[in-house]
Amino acid sequence: MAGSKTVQVLEVLKKISDESHAVTQAELLEAMRETGDAVTDLPAVLSNTVDEILRQINPVEYTEKNDAQYRIKYRGYQENLLDVKEEIRELKKEARRKDTDMQEIREKRSRLPVKAPSITDLRYIHDFTDEEMDQMIRVISFSDSISAEEKTNLIKKIINTASIYYETPFYDRRKGLLKFHPEGVFARTYRMPEESAGEKKTDPGSQVSFIQKAINDKVRIGFRFNDYDADKKLTPRKRDYAINPYHIVVYHDMYYLIGNRPGTMNLSHYRIDLMSDLKVLADDAGKPVRRTPAAKLTGGKEAGRGWDPVKYMSEHLYMGYDEPRRIKIKIPKDQYTMLHDWFGDRYRKLFAPCEEGFDYVDVVTSPAMIVHWAMQYAGVVEIMDEEIREKIRGEIGKLKEKY
Repeated sequence: MAGSKTVQVLEVLKKISDESHAVTQAELLEAMRETGDAVTDLPAVLSNTVDEILRQINPVEYTEKNDAQYRIKYRGYQENLLDVKEEIRELKKEARRKDTDMQEIREKRSRLPVKAPSITDLRYIHDFTDEEMDQMIRVISFSDSISAEEKTNLIKKIINTASIYYETPFYDRRKGLLKFHPEGVFARTYRMPEESAGEKKTDPGSQVSFIQKAINDKVRIGFRFNDYDADKKLTPRKRDYAINPYHIVVYHDMYYLIGNRPGTMNLSHYRIDLMSDLKVLADDAGKPVRRTPAAKLTGGKEAGRGWDPVKYMSEHLYMGYDEPRRIKIKIPKDQYTMLHDWFGDRYRKLFAPCEEGFDYVDVVTSPAMIVHWAMQYAGVVEIMDEEIREKIRGEIGKLKEKY
């Protein structure tokens, strides 16, 4: 299917048609002329080129099962009209040959339309539906880890795969500009306006990709862990880290690596945006060090195939490190949305008697971190666990001294 005519026809057809917008061959020819460098100006040449493209790009014969495999659809493709047209053409050629059995030709011709069918109402079926385009562009638009310039570039490339009829509320095709203010997407990992690309010490996006590849390859990684200083710069801690990586989660805007420190049996987690100098660790022979199989860890089933990220994050409130346990809470009956925001479906309503308008629930989570959570929602929730209540009173006492 090589040749400049074929390439040009495909490019123009892709631009001016889609699943919902068909074009005739006359409209296709006019659009090609408007490009200023049409390789053909003859309808007959275009018709032959279109026929050849359809033969090469579509299935040989239509069936209900292969409908989705049609890259270019046209009026009558389900009746294989291209084959009918080709058969009429071949019979005409055969009739012009000497010693042809004309009776047989007439019998075959009688079963076909009097006139060869026209191949029209062409529709190029793009890789992505409008709904899929909307979904991709929406995800890119509201990503908190992609700069405004990168968003514009990515969205432009995606839109260029669509027809001229595709429109999105997030991008102005004519002006080549985003239709929303990218700084309206705020997260702690987002590059602030005053921070230039050269000042950014880490790139969480590329680091996530690096770590995921290490997870796929089942190898151990090393990195430096950093903290921000008063000058808004990342400064490394003194020691290097070695981790067996298993999973990546996103918890309230932050990417975390879930892994295991060699020599220990438990899982731990680390903020990816605070990492630097990522590398795959190698042995003395220069070969990558294999990570410890998850099955060998405490709770190995949960770290391996039975991994449940929602369970892990709900049990590690604020990504705390202490051992989670079951904790009883009293909440108003109209505050389950708040509870769901933090624990997903990982809470249990208790049917013990409670005062009017309230319920008892329990969650499995971090005892240390739920102290701070309870203070954050002090006007809404009440922790019923006496040990934790005592810790809350201690924190309140510290606040009274401070304020």
